[in-house]
Amino acid sequence: MTSGAGQTRSQDALQLEALLVSRAYLYTLFNKLFGGTPDAELLDVLLGQTTADVLEEFSANSPELRAFAAMLAEKRGEDGDVLLDGIRDEYTRVLIGPANLPASPYESPYTGAHDMALFQENTVVVRRAYHAQGLRARREQAVPDDHVALMCAFMAALGGRSLEALRAGDYAALAEGLRAQAAFRAAHMGEWLDIYAKSVRNSKAGGKHVLYPQLIEALSAFVKADADFLAESAFWAETQAAGEATGIAPELAAAQEALEALQAMRPFGIQDNELVSVD
Repeated sequence: MTSGAGQTRSQDALQLEALLVSRAYLYTLFNKLFGGTPDAELLDVLLGQTTADVLEEFSANSPELRAFAAMLAEKRGEDGDVLLDGIRDEYTRVLIGPANLPASPYESPYTGAHDMALFQENTVVVRRAYHAQGLRARREQAVPDDHVALMCAFMAALGGRSLEALRAGDYAALAEGLRAQAAFRAAHMGEWLDIYAKSVRNSKAGGKHVLYPQLIEALSAFVKADADFLAESAFWAETQAAGEATGIAPELAAAQEALEALQAMRPFGIQDNELVSVD
């Protein structure tokens, strides 16, 4: 991004708004796919054109995201019912059980002493990060806060706030929010996702790989790309004077509508991996 006045600044703000919408969309999509049992509606979104367009925006320097987008394009030609059955079966094997999971979807076992127990010290650290932003897990105390789906929900929620700040012309709040997301990403969504992805990819836990090993790899790659985006966007926001409230750019109305439709989807079990406001 370049800073400046007049038309240049307007173009930069529009570019940033488009990327923030796409970023919130991807984190929301990851939350739904990791946090609830996939259904036909969610599969349609995953294989749809909006998802393809959003992935393209972030894949320029990411062969992993390009490979994921290509895989989804291939799956559009498969029988939908058969594909959904395979994805739902794999979701159960990778994220639910009852058999032993190929790898833990929680951060804690990958940190410290690598203890596989849940609700470790790191779980509380993540919970405090949510609370600091006025959020908590819907089923706090019943589910560990450091599940990958909850982390994606957190980044999606803060990403939505960044959109609101940009559209309100509050660049100070925008910069502060982006820095907070960068700090959480660095502290809790780093190397462990790579280890998680490799563990699931190399597992022999029954059945062929359908979606989830590739999905975890895509999330890990997106989180890496997000580091540069957050740093550059926060720096840009910090160089701007307060602007006028603009609302949603007309060019992005369809993208915003797609994001809101995705946010409203409630695959079975998603309540375990949702965030709500702290009372």
